[in-house]
Formats: sequence, C-alpha cells, structure tokens
Amino acid sequence: MSIARLTLFSSAFVLSVALAGCSNAPNQIASPTPTPTPTPTVTVTPPTPEEVWDNFIQISDASCQASYGGLVEEEISGPNAGKLKIQLTFEQAGENSMAYSLPSGETGALLWTDFLACESKIYIGQMESGGYYYSDEPGYSPDWPIQITFDQQTDKFTTSRLTESGSQRTLIFESLDGKFSEVEDVENATRTTLTYGLPGPAETQIVNDFWTDYFSE
Repeated sequence: MSIARLTLFSSAFVLSVALAGCSNAPNQIASPTPTPTPTPTVTVTPPTPEEVWDNFIQISDASCQASYGGLVEEEISGPNAGKLKIQLTFEQAGENSMAYSLPSGETGALLWTDFLACESKIYIGQMESGGYYYSDEPGYSPDWPIQITFDQQTDKFTTSRLTESGSQRTLIFESLDGKFSEVEDVENATRTTLTYGLPGPAETQIVNDFWTDYFSE
C-alpha cells in the first residue's frame, strides 16, 4: 500500500471515530437559573389609641415610682443647658429632698410636679378629680384634654396639652427599660436626660446646701 493511500485511510478512520464520539455524547441541558424567593413583607399593625394610652400610662407610672429612689434630670440642650433637677430619697432628706441647680450656681426649691418623670402621671391623675391627685388614672377617652401619640419609627411618645395659662405644652418621650430616659420640650427647645437611682455626692451636696442656707436665713 502506498504511503499516500495509508495516510488517507488513517485520516478517514480518525474522522469516523470522532463523529461516532460526538453522536454518542449526551445532550447538554442548561440548568435553569433559580428564581430568588421574595422576602415576605412584614406588616406591623399600629397600636390603637387605647393601647397607646395604656402603654404610656404604664411607663409614666414606672418612671414616677422609680423617682422615689432618687433622680437627677439634666438639661442637655436648651437655654439652661446644664441645669440639674435633683430628687433625693425621703430617707436621705425628708421633705427637703428636692432642689435645682443652674450652671451659674443659682439653686432653688422644687416640687414633685416639677420633675418630668412625674409630670404626666400627676396631670393625668388630676384630670377628672377637680385638680386633686388620685392614684387610679382614668382610661382612654378622645375627649381628655391631653393627646398621646406613638411613633413606631422612633419608638417615642408625644403628649400635647394646654397649660393652666393657656399655652401649648408638647413633650416627646424616649424610654429605656420601661421608664422615661429623655424628654424633649418642644416649645422651650430643651432636651433633658433622666437618671434614676441615688444621686452622687456632688448632687446630694447641692440639695443639702440649699436647704441648709434656706433655713438659716
């Protein structure tokens, strides 16, 4: 057999084998691209006005109750930034357990109603009792002279009412561990932090010095 015919035969054989291999190869099927599962939308039902009222009352009660164990309210922004309102325990100072201090050094007496921790509780408790405080707060009514709303985005309560002088008073409350932690007074452009527990030595001294000077005059 000539070299030319042998070369032609070999080429034909290789081509035949290659074609046979192609015909026996399994069909290649592209895997479908998985469709991502959509994230379900969670719809949070807003609380009813009754629920907002009850939740606020509960936090207000807890805040005022906690203040009996000591409280320091510090104005962190506003015209009197640095002002302290201090409440010692009754065991520490008896009735003379409350005083305020300004950065200028001015001090003065306070009443229970002057603390943001208790202001709302006292006001709500007085609404249907002719101005006399009682411990059982009335239930929700759209006719009460105070409106309480709740912002689900910020977790803040807002109260709005008129004071005895007829001016608007709007307070925005942040809470922590079931008690008020920061309060914004909208009309007066102030923000105040509330710290519960026994005041430190410096704050205690402010109260004691004020009342000592008061009775020595």
